[in-house]
Amino acid sequence: MPQTPKPPGQRRRTNFGQAQWRELPAGGRKGRAPALPTKKPRWLESTKKWWATIWASPMATAWLEADVDPLIRLARLRDDEARGIMPATGYPAMQQLEDRYGLSPKARRALQWEVTQAQAAEGHDTASVVPLRAVR
Repeated sequence: MPQTPKPPGQRRRTNFGQAQWRELPAGGRKGRAPALPTKKPRWLESTKKWWATIWASPMATAWLEADVDPLIRLARLRDDEARGIMPATGYPAMQQLEDRYGLSPKARRALQWEVTQAQAAEGHDTASVVPLRAVR
């Protein structure tokens, strides 16, 4: 498996590959989440809460209208998992969907998405911090 690229502030060659990273706003997506379709049994409250959370996240700013259906599929998997009725084969499918939509730190790194932090906006440049060394 190839090594995932480093974030822009951690690269040694700053002139190489910087345009590939996409910055996502820490404030997340504005507006209402798309409606979950009706289903029987009804969606669990935990699934509805998760749905609202992901659509308010920074990753949702990168999603398109065409991404709603696969995310609904992920919501169904999460709902089934919470009910204890998901077969073991559902876990890899759930992980693949989470990775495709940047819902884990590892997935965001592989997608080259970086969430802009509030510290960077306040002028705290984390890339210029010099690591401490042990003195004998």
